[in-house]
Amino acid sequence: MLRPPAGQRYMDEPPPSLRSLWYILRNLAGKYQGKGWSEGVKLQEIVSSIDSTASPEESKFESATDSLGLLDSLVKASLNDGRWDIAFEIASAMLDFYEFVKGEEDSRTMSAMNNLASAYWGLGQFDAAAILGIRVTNLRKRILGERDPHTLTSMSNLASAYRSQGKLEDAERLDARVVELKSQTLGAGHRSTLTSMMNLASSLSEQGKYKEAVALNRTLVEKAESILDATDPSMLTMKSNLASAYRDDGRFSLAQELDEEVLRVRRELLGSDHQLTLISIANLASTYRGQEKWTKAEHLDRELVQKAEETLGPKHPQTIMSFSNLASTCRGLGYLEEAKELGEKSSNAMSEILGKDHPQTLIVLADLAVTYQVNGNTEAAARLTAQVAELMKDSLGEEHPYTLSVKSNLGSIYQSQGEWNRAGDLAETVFYRRQELLGRNHPDTIAALEDMRRISWVEAADRNTARVLSK
Repeated sequence: MLRPPAGQRYMDEPPPSLRSLWYILRNLAGKYQGKGWSEGVKLQEIVSSIDSTASPEESKFESATDSLGLLDSLVKASLNDGRWDIAFEIASAMLDFYEFVKGEEDSRTMSAMNNLASAYWGLGQFDAAAILGIRVTNLRKRILGERDPHTLTSMSNLASAYRSQGKLEDAERLDARVVELKSQTLGAGHRSTLTSMMNLASSLSEQGKYKEAVALNRTLVEKAESILDATDPSMLTMKSNLASAYRDDGRFSLAQELDEEVLRVRRELLGSDHQLTLISIANLASTYRGQEKWTKAEHLDRELVQKAEETLGPKHPQTIMSFSNLASTCRGLGYLEEAKELGEKSSNAMSEILGKDHPQTLIVLADLAVTYQVNGNTEAAARLTAQVAELMKDSLGEEHPYTLSVKSNLGSIYQSQGEWNRAGDLAETVFYRRQELLGRNHPDTIAALEDMRRISWVEAADRNTARVLSK
């Protein structure tokens, strides 16, 4: 679904005009109406209003301004509703048209760029979203200035693309800058500033800065509760993010309470097929898995796999991750063959879509390695886990919680192979780094301490046995 760069077209392809845009929109309206989509009716109304002014002449172009404004509103509504394919198709046509007719520095051209970048992100095409996001951000900075609301929107969207690419430090830096500028121009308590603080918290959390993320998310929810309704979309997102921060921090009961509330409200307001609802289903299932509530997690994971495939498509990263999550749940339930099949399917797909070094791909591969280990394929598990540990160290850092989890898994494999010295070295490293990063009472830190003690007991027993045998 990637489009060629604007300005590049075949030799026999006519340049964009209002008439050519009209033809494209008319065809899209017929396509959407044929599928029974309400957007088809809205688009047909816009097409009809453009019909009488469909001419490349400047005067005629200006007379269609109102209709083109309605078209821009339809794209934005589609983005808000998660109708990424519709937003992509219309925004692509609009960008080709505006860039040829008005040039890249026109405000309408830049708006079309921003819309198309958002559509790319929603479709899971994160590299394309970042490329276009960088372009529109630089244009708006130069023409409008860094403090302009449109520039800040582009910067925020670019940070989201960076997060999805796994470029977490770049995302945090950009998110922090947006928060700083919005606090200066709008005030720290403004709704838009709170949304940007929420994005910054996500960047912190994905880098493993869980304590900072919990504190910031809790502050956000407390501030938002005084100005937003309980069912406001931003309020629900803030609560969802706080739940995720609690889950990462090992506070599962608090996470479950919030996750269940957000999912219930989103099902009522948005329906079960909306992308935000799907995210809530995935979050609650993850919280259940963290508490080993396997049956509850399975019910949600299987629902998610089905709905994500239908709504987002089989190649969307969110769909692929849903297969990996179901694989984890199947492993917990003892469905080892299904877990292996799902894990291999998701790891191959994620490698193809995002690349082998992307953090999400590495998470999926690490989980597949655990399945191999549980299935008794120790050699494959050791090989894959060691590979993922090195890649995670390079992409996320040696002390990121995900990297430490993979090292812990590798230590468990060494234990099963009787390599107690190597297992002991890893267990000690994981424990002390988790204690520093997550705190002594975090479940992962406690598990690492128990692991280190178990290895020490085995090594002590081996030494005692050796002394007895030497006498």
